[in-house]
Amino acid sequence: MGRDRFGLEMAGSAAAVSAYERGLGHLLRFQPEVVTAAEEALVADPGCVMARALRAYVGTMSSEWPDTAAARDLSKAATPTNERERAHLEALGAWTAGDWYGAARRLDALLALWPRDLLALAVGHQLDFFTGDARNLRARVERARDHHDPQAAESAFVDGMWAFGLEECGEYARAEAAGRSAVARHPEDVWALHAFVHVEEMQGRVREGIVDLESRRASWGQGNFLNVHLAWHLALFRLEAEEPAAALALYDGLIHNPSSAGVALEMVDAAALLWRLHLDGVDSGGRFAALAEAWAAKDDTPWYVFNDLHAIQALVGAGRQAEAEHVVDRLARFAREADPALSNQRMVVAAGLPAAHALCAFGRGEHAAVVRLLAPLRHHLSVFGGSHAQRDVFQRTLVESALRAGEGALADQLLAERLQARPASTFAWARLARLRRAGNDAAGALDAEARRAGEVAALRATA
Repeated sequence: MGRDRFGLEMAGSAAAVSAYERGLGHLLRFQPEVVTAAEEALVADPGCVMARALRAYVGTMSSEWPDTAAARDLSKAATPTNERERAHLEALGAWTAGDWYGAARRLDALLALWPRDLLALAVGHQLDFFTGDARNLRARVERARDHHDPQAAESAFVDGMWAFGLEECGEYARAEAAGRSAVARHPEDVWALHAFVHVEEMQGRVREGIVDLESRRASWGQGNFLNVHLAWHLALFRLEAEEPAAALALYDGLIHNPSSAGVALEMVDAAALLWRLHLDGVDSGGRFAALAEAWAAKDDTPWYVFNDLHAIQALVGAGRQAEAEHVVDRLARFAREADPALSNQRMVVAAGLPAAHALCAFGRGEHAAVVRLLAPLRHHLSVFGGSHAQRDVFQRTLVESALRAGEGALADQLLAERLQARPASTFAWARLARLRRAGNDAAGALDAEARRAGEVAALRATA
């Protein structure tokens, strides 16, 4: 029996404990070496339960069923030697059985007893993200923060998690301060960087977002699991600056290309970017076709509807409407027949299935149906996970369909809300100009277009 550097008991030889701790450090930095370190720990001592748990959690956090099934088998082979190890295996058992919410609760209960367990905190934080639980995304970390020495190295990574929780709860000033402080201490903390970039996205601070990401490319551009996601954020800022060619260059270079890993978490970003370009009327060439092919090759077990929704975007965008409709049919069958105890069943029923129907309706040009399906959900989409920034693709789809369906009052409301949050939004000013033209308000259209052009010019002037 050994102890980690926080004094927590764990089974394993000294070599296994050392490799586990290296793996935990890689996990906090989102570095792929976490897998190698966990496996080295198991080679050193196959009875190292925490190393087995670490490796299994990496599989579950992929959000894909085949990796989760492998994680289930890995964790089932473990024999706990103390109550903390048992609690981790119970959390893994719940997650791999499809009870994501139960796994999150078990990790909260574990942290109540062992608040310095960084693996439980990091994994629980990701579960809160996957389930769209913004309040616990913040509160789980807040409950643990006081148990970490603020001068210790790991406290900055804890604050990086806290920053993202604060951002998702709309506490933008505190989120940015916490995220920037964490990055100042650890420039390789890509999660903390990601947190304050989210703040800039939500506030429409396009130029600052571009500068922050471009100036830190050496820290995030390679060697971590978030490089695609951060490239996606940079591409979003480029789109808002009306630079679609720059966004597509990021797509080809970092987000999706023939050498991409083909993992769902990255393909989600690829689909969301192409769909935004689609909404903007930008021809993305053959990129939708290649991405749709990659999605079609994935395992089709209904495991996480957030992924399925992005597969539908790719299929619809590629003109593979029948296949997109087939995914919707599969989700509808799952909603009817699956055990309601499965977290994904709740996600599908509560929001995933109507959102999937809406995407297919958009592909058919049935924009009144898109409005009918998405408008009631627009404040409740968090049930299927992701961040505010990621779910914004559905809000943009609703805006576009409201305009095309002649739902002027709704479009006006949606655009007013967007401009209140992001006064410099070129997306919103361009749509408002369209809305005013459709309503024969020539002066209003000219004013909105002038605002759009002014914002673009200001961005170009500071480039």
